[in-house]
Amino acid sequence: MALLTGTLQGLFALAAPLVFAGCATRSATWEASWGAPYAAFGPDERADFAGARAMLDAGQRLSALASLRDLAAADQGNLELASWVQDVESDLLQDGVPAGDLFPALRAGERLAASRDLTPEDALQLVYADRAGESPTVQALILAARVETDGLAAESLLRRALELDPVCSWAHYGLAHVLLEKRSQPDRWSLARASLERALEIESGNLRARRLEAWMLAEEGSRDVAETQLRRWLEEASADPRVSDAERVEAQLDLALLLLLRGEDRRAARLLEDLEGEPTGRARRWMLLTVARQEGGDLLGALDATLRAQGAAAGEVLPLVQEALLSEAFLDRPEQANALWEEVAALAGDGTSITDLVQGLRARVRMERSLSAAEEAP
Repeated sequence: MALLTGTLQGLFALAAPLVFAGCATRSATWEASWGAPYAAFGPDERADFAGARAMLDAGQRLSALASLRDLAAADQGNLELASWVQDVESDLLQDGVPAGDLFPALRAGERLAASRDLTPEDALQLVYADRAGESPTVQALILAARVETDGLAAESLLRRALELDPVCSWAHYGLAHVLLEKRSQPDRWSLARASLERALEIESGNLRARRLEAWMLAEEGSRDVAETQLRRWLEEASADPRVSDAERVEAQLDLALLLLLRGEDRRAARLLEDLEGEPTGRARRWMLLTVARQEGGDLLGALDATLRAQGAAAGEVLPLVQEALLSEAFLDRPEQANALWEEVAALAGDGTSITDLVQGLRARVRMERSLSAAEEAP
């Protein structure tokens, strides 16, 4: 998912973009904790949570939500449980479950009529804003910030939470996310880094904060350290019910990208091939595998991967760009390449994401430079 898109629910998601940003925390010796403030689990509670997560993975979302809500009601200070409840609620709303069915508070009088016209994001924001207004605890303020659609409002909620508890790791972590979104503020990275460092100083084993740390390290160019931290995160997240299978797969894709950036094409290809059959990030995986095979000299394998990426990402430009590049530059199929470039242009005219086109252009420039260098070499 993108760092923060639509709502600010990404605050407490395990972010998984292609690249990562830089914190002072460099050690990879941390361990995930089950006893941290705002996320402490007793043995029985941990087992019950794992059971609810298993139901969720099996697609039994309503049953899982009921179980998670029961756990959260019995442990109202547990932000890990409350965040999972909120995420499942959001998914159900996005899939068309009426807000009034999920939230009894919206069934009364005018609220029910109003809720029918709300977007899923707005319905979730209304519910959690009401709860924070009625009882402005640290937990309620953080949960309200997590689904707030306005960055300034989310920042205000988190700062209020920190006034109540200055050593709340979750609030510092959430603030780091919000600050990263303040694109008009020149020092947003340093401010976000300071907030994240504070979160990790308070709770070194916060899995969510550690995931953001790896993202920030790579984004600022500290790729070796980012790879170390990401590998550590994957070790700690393995079989941890607080981390979804999808989040683990996205992290492995991030690791494959870091390997590609370091020129370890074969290792990246093996990692990506081991993920075959995973539904999460399928188009992205095939596109990364295209690059890995192409850089490793397996041109036909790269073409196969890009064709599969095209099937997994119907209507997107980048897989077509990659196929055109292979046909034009390596496979000596100029007519096929021209047809593909025409298709790319047609898709661009239909409003295709400029990001895809920019990436395609960068790939084309890179390959043309490589060809020129090869032709000029004695």
